[in-house]
Amino acid sequence: MSLDDINFSVRDFFLISLIITLLASKILYIASTLFAKIKLQWLAYGVLYLIIFWSSISGLIFPLAAPAGMISPEELPINFVNLALTGTASIVLTLLTYTKLKPATHIFVLILMITSLGSAAASLYGTGSSPARFSELSKTDNVIVLSFDGLAGVVAKQVIEENPDLKSAFRDFQFYDNVISLAPATTASLRSEVYGNINFRVLSPESKELQKQLTGKINSIAREQNLPSDVMTYGMYSTFNPVLSNVIVPGTIMTSDFDEKVSLTLSFYPHIAARVATPIIAAIVSDEVHALQLNYLRDKKAERAANHKGAAWDALSTLQSDELVTLTQNLHSTNSPRNVRYMHFLHTHFPVDLDEKCQYRSDDAEWFNSNQNYQGLINETHCALQQTADFINKLRALGLYDKTLLVVKSDHGATADYFDDAPSDKKMEGTQFNGNALWGYNRYRPLLMIKPYSAANEMIEYNHQAASLSDLARTLCEQSPKPQTCQEYKGLNLLIPSEEDSAPVLYMDVVKDDSSTFDFDTQMTINLPRSMSFEQALKDTGKVSLDNPIATFKQRKSDLDEIHTALENYHNVHGAYPQSSGFDGIHSDWGRSSENWISGLVPAFTEALPRDPEMSTTALPQYLYWSNGTDYKLIAHGTPQSCSFASQLNPEMVDPVRQCYAFGYWSKNAEAR
Repeated sequence: MSLDDINFSVRDFFLISLIITLLASKILYIASTLFAKIKLQWLAYGVLYLIIFWSSISGLIFPLAAPAGMISPEELPINFVNLALTGTASIVLTLLTYTKLKPATHIFVLILMITSLGSAAASLYGTGSSPARFSELSKTDNVIVLSFDGLAGVVAKQVIEENPDLKSAFRDFQFYDNVISLAPATTASLRSEVYGNINFRVLSPESKELQKQLTGKINSIAREQNLPSDVMTYGMYSTFNPVLSNVIVPGTIMTSDFDEKVSLTLSFYPHIAARVATPIIAAIVSDEVHALQLNYLRDKKAERAANHKGAAWDALSTLQSDELVTLTQNLHSTNSPRNVRYMHFLHTHFPVDLDEKCQYRSDDAEWFNSNQNYQGLINETHCALQQTADFINKLRALGLYDKTLLVVKSDHGATADYFDDAPSDKKMEGTQFNGNALWGYNRYRPLLMIKPYSAANEMIEYNHQAASLSDLARTLCEQSPKPQTCQEYKGLNLLIPSEEDSAPVLYMDVVKDDSSTFDFDTQMTINLPRSMSFEQALKDTGKVSLDNPIATFKQRKSDLDEIHTALENYHNVHGAYPQSSGFDGIHSDWGRSSENWISGLVPAFTEALPRDPEMSTTALPQYLYWSNGTDYKLIAHGTPQSCSFASQLNPEMVDPVRQCYAFGYWSKNAEAR
């Protein structure tokens, strides 16, 4: 878990954790005293040392939970190698405390604590500024980057076009409807946004070393601090903010009472338990924490986490919707010469949790399950855009609108499965890359629109030029009030379309295969010519296979529907179905192979017999037809992936003989063929 994902004050966490530690120490002291009275003090000391060594080693050197992305701590995989190392080292060190080497074990733990926790604790405690300062805006010059996690640009455009009030609210914006993200995950996407178009994999193929290699490069946030501007960051942008006192920590914009602070601190303990005591113990700790939160602490946030029907990690992220509302309400002007605010909100990240009115709904299982689809994206996008419109209205009310350059964007689009029920013109949006069900085409199609200073247009302008989120580094640099050297930020100035492109080749991270994740280390970098269409550029790399299984299923079903209708019309005219030699097809091992694989239908009942979209030249996959004249069976054969969609959407079409290896239509007496 990143510090920038934590939805509470680190200062409050340290304070409350100190109280909990003192209470735990008191309990351990009492237990030790009791052991001493029954002459088992040696055992008490041994257990205590084992706990100290185990916690220190697993917490600071060998974590017992392996990284696995955005999942609950109790669902993380166990790192068995680290478990063995931690166990061995802890037992050995504990045994050494019964020897003359006992002082050496104390020194070891002390050095480990100081070197690992000393500087980190000071850094964490020094992170974070006040919400009052974060809500300050300059009367003369503001740059605001308002970023929403996971909003798809194509969905945002549809929502704006279908809602006149939103279209009016964004009338002064340029909407870039041909923009791509250079990475499918938040941190990597924002990295390219603030550093520009760089082949980061050349700097280092490993994410842990990459940040070290970027030390000498000035990102957009640090550049503004050097002007100097009043710069603050919220959310994942804080990863790239070198001044920790200029960070606003998620969860601190809204005020919390003591019960809420205790509850939010406790909510972090399952993560600690997963690291130091395996995800198995984290599950137990999680249950106990929930019981304490619900039974003894008056905390609506804990109630949300407990009643949330999605993943546990997602529950607290939904609260950032309320944080944005609170920030908007608290905006006010100051005499600062220039204020810059970068903020990235997580409440729009999938799964969908909010309806079109921004009401939290994921405490209802029926609602949650019925909204993880394209319509769910529409609703949650409407919520985010309405919140943005409210933000704009507040800028107008304060007289700051014309003094503000406002960027509204996302880091990436949505996963392919959210487009399973999308309109047919959104076919590409559900395309998968290299067989990976999550990281496909729309992950690289974010939202991006920009309102320049003093813009006054009658309607929103759609800009179709090829653009990248990495172009923001160059664009914002050239909007600086003082002369800047912006050549180091490779890309376009999006507000000057005629400017020469300093990044004709874009460096984009994509998944290697179906095992790749959001992690930079599991992906590869491809070079995309900006002058070429995105789809064609992907194909020309030779490294990205494009597959849209839901679109393929829809095409197969449409073809079978067409043939089924033609067969019934043929039967109405002739009183029988066209007879076959067996299971006939264009290519068949179980009957006749022929282009005219159902005789008599063309051209009287259909213009042409459809061909399976994979255009296979072998027997699989193919459309096959059997009939004795009285009965018939028509199937898409050798199509297990399409059949899996059929089992969900049209279960009556799944072939009872071949199970989910074929689907189609048949007459009653041909069901068993």
